[in-house]
Amino acid sequence: MSTEIDHRSGNTVNRAVEQQLLHLRDILGQVAPRDPRTRRLGPRRWRLELLAEVCAPETFRHVVSWLSSTLVTSVGSKQAYADDIRHWARYLIVEEGHANFTLEDVGPFVVRGYRQHEEARQSSPRTIRRRMDVLSSLFHYTMWANPHLGLMNPVTKFDKPRVDPRDDTTATPILEVEEFQALLDQATTPRQMWVPALIYTLAGRVSECCTAGLHNIKHEGDQRKLDLRRKGGKGRVFVLPSKLCDLMDLAVGDRASGALLLDDNDLPLDRHGVDRLLNRLGRQAGVLPGRDVTPHVLRASKLTHMHDEGVLLEEIQEYADHAHIETTLRYIRRRGGEALKAKHAAAAVKVYDHLIDKFV
Repeated sequence: MSTEIDHRSGNTVNRAVEQQLLHLRDILGQVAPRDPRTRRLGPRRWRLELLAEVCAPETFRHVVSWLSSTLVTSVGSKQAYADDIRHWARYLIVEEGHANFTLEDVGPFVVRGYRQHEEARQSSPRTIRRRMDVLSSLFHYTMWANPHLGLMNPVTKFDKPRVDPRDDTTATPILEVEEFQALLDQATTPRQMWVPALIYTLAGRVSECCTAGLHNIKHEGDQRKLDLRRKGGKGRVFVLPSKLCDLMDLAVGDRASGALLLDDNDLPLDRHGVDRLLNRLGRQAGVLPGRDVTPHVLRASKLTHMHDEGVLLEEIQEYADHAHIETTLRYIRRRGGEALKAKHAAAAVKVYDHLIDKFV
C-alpha cells in the first residue's frame, strides 16, 4: 500500500510518515468508484490510493495533511471529504483538461464554471454548496499550514448557490411511528431488527453505530451503557433500555468481542450494508414509495417524534448532538410548517366550500 502511494506521489517517506499514511488509509477505508461513462461500480479500493492517482504529488501531500488534521473531525466526514475531493479532481481532469488535480489550477473561474456545470446537470444546490465548502476547507487549511505558497481561496460566498434553509422539497423524509413499526416488523432475525432499532433509539449517525464495538458496552449494576463516539470526536454515554438490551443479547449471541453490528453472515456492517438492509425492509413494509430508507431517515424520524411528544427543543438539540440550534430547527420547522399550512388551507376552503357544492 505505502509503496504504491509513494510511487504515484513521487515521495520517499520515512517510517513515521509511512505509518501515518497507513493509519489514514485505514480511516478513509475503501469505496467502489463509479465509472463516469458507464456509471457502473468498479471493485472496492482504498480511498487514499484513489486520491494519490488523481492528485499531483504536492497537492496529494496537502490533502493528506488536511485529512489527518483535526479540522476534519469525524471518520465519516474524512471519508465524505475524500470523496468530494475526488469529485473535484474528476471535474478538472475531464472537463478542464488538466492532467491531475493541483491546487494551483483551481481559480475563481474554475469554481464558477464548476457551479454552472453542476447546475446544468441539475445537481441540487445543497450538494454543490457542500462540495464548494469542502474545497474551501482544503484551501483554508493549506493556506494556514503553508503560507509561503501564496495560495488564495478561490471559493467565495458570491459563487456558492443559495440554499433556502426552509426548503422542504429536498429534506430528508421521515417515517411516522406506524411506518417505523411496519419496517421493524419485516425483520426476520434479531440482527435485522437490532440495526434499525439501535439507530432510531439513539437518533444515531450510521458511521457512529458501525464503528462501535462490543467493548463499548459497559455494565454498571443492572444497567448497560453504550459509550459512543459521536461526530466531532465527542464521547457520549447512552443508557440502553432493558428491552433494547434483550434484543441486543439475541443479536449478539455468545460473542464477547467484535463489531456491535453484524449481518446474518457474521460480517461487520458498514454504512453500505446498513443502507441495503434498511432499503429492503422499507420496500417490504411499503413505506416511502420511490424513496430509500436511509439511516438518516431513522435519525430524522426519531427527532421529529420527540418534537411530536412535546420534548423541549433544547433537549432534542442535546440528544441529537447538534452544535447549532438552527440544525435542530430544520426538523421542527418542517413538522410545524406542514401543520400550519394545512390549517390555513383548510380555513381558506371554509370561505367558499358551499359554493363548490353546485358543481359536485
